[in-house]
Amino acid sequence: MPTDSECECDLVSKEWLLAKLRSDERDTVLIDCRGSNEYSISHIRSAVNFSIPSIMLRRLAAGKIELVSTVQCKELKARITHCRTRGIFVLYGDGVPRDPDSVHGILLRRLKQDGVQVVCLEGMLYAPCLT
Repeated sequence: MPTDSECECDLVSKEWLLAKLRSDERDTVLIDCRGSNEYSISHIRSAVNFSIPSIMLRRLAAGKIELVSTVQCKELKARITHCRTRGIFVLYGDGVPRDPDSVHGILLRRLKQDGVQVVCLEGMLYAPCLT
């Protein structure tokens, strides 16, 4: 059972994210926690969609696999590995990750358990200035 501190997330504004992406995108991993259909319709530029089979999501939640093992792209794996120690992960979806069993909640909890700097984008995703 996740603790309250593992489910809490510092919120950042869309303006903060825009400034961060303009200044140093290499040290930021932007993860879209929505389903692949929503991602294909609209997403923030440079965001990666984290949509994996439910069995892999359960294994990730249980700590049986690492986040990087769910990624096939070598460039993205390298970026995730780099940002785990030097960067920041920004999660976004359709609201704040209240459900600890959602993709958003599981990613937040696992990244925090791994000591990674992670924040969540406040509000719903509708940011035409970021897409």
